[in-house]
Amino acid sequence: MPTFAVEPLTKATARVLGAAGTPDDIAGKLARWLINANLSGHPSHGVIRVTQYLAQIKDGAYRPAERPRVVSESATSVVMEGGGAFGHLAAEELTIRLVEKSRVSRVAVGGIARCNHIGRLGEWSELAVSMGAVFLMVAGGPGMMRTAPFGGREGRMSTNPISFGAPAGDADPIILDFATTAAAEGKIRVARDKGVEIPPGQILDNQGRPSINPNDLYDNGVMLPFGGHKGYGLMLMIELLASNLVGDTITGEPQSPIGTFALAIDPDALGAGAGFSAMNDATINRVKQTAPAPGFDEVLVPGDIERSSRKAVAAAGVELPDATWNDVLASAAEVGLDPAEVNAIATGE
Repeated sequence: MPTFAVEPLTKATARVLGAAGTPDDIAGKLARWLINANLSGHPSHGVIRVTQYLAQIKDGAYRPAERPRVVSESATSVVMEGGGAFGHLAAEELTIRLVEKSRVSRVAVGGIARCNHIGRLGEWSELAVSMGAVFLMVAGGPGMMRTAPFGGREGRMSTNPISFGAPAGDADPIILDFATTAAAEGKIRVARDKGVEIPPGQILDNQGRPSINPNDLYDNGVMLPFGGHKGYGLMLMIELLASNLVGDTITGEPQSPIGTFALAIDPDALGAGAGFSAMNDATINRVKQTAPAPGFDEVLVPGDIERSSRKAVAAAGVELPDATWNDVLASAAEVGLDPAEVNAIATGE
């Protein structure tokens, strides 16, 4: 598998996106968000998505030069329209607007209707926390029905991820981020590209049988909720918030195919003030000081793995499966670039 330094790979990624019609400022930001997902230990939301995005630009689902717009806004709320733009742009703007509103109103709520893929949700919780807010974001809807509800064998739901962030004082912040399926679809895609099996309990094949072959998902198989009925219940809740509550601002239909819901809370909203960060430090320290069970070196909190991964991958380089990088180069050729040139940029030659 080829390994790339961060900056050359970022430049190559932006070059490919730009050749597909993405303005330079958007291509640069999107490339950094994608590479940060690889750095954070989530290649499922990283460079592997370039091929998907270019295919969706080609079929008209993505309009690379489009930018999201605000549909409605109040002192405590904002609703945005994805408009065929890269979903990351709307997610970033929604996060910033809500955090700024929460500084004045204590709490702010908002959503994005018809948003495209918004990337790793933890990116936006990290952004909100860096601005000092407590933050919740969920995304979902019936737009990609590749997940079976608990007890079923047919796709009726999406992966419906959730992310939560909370600042701390001296300790690192809590950053929770996970799909409500047993594995994010992108992680199954990464396993497929690596040619490896996936753990049991993640998918059913097209006959409704449990499978550990990632290719079975892409042959009309389905993903499964994590934790049985508990993950399924959380998955349903997310669709109600992200899709049904936000609605569809284009057609006027009550449900958005894929939507996003977010909530920003000022740490002093209920009077905790500076004590909130101190109490979070105490909670984090109490948990992390737990004696590790056999097979574990330490007790972690959400966000630790991503922070550790960013340091390690930045030092060692971003490793991509051969299939992933070959697909990126093939996509680059489709938008008129010389694959050898793109590879040279990525390798820093």
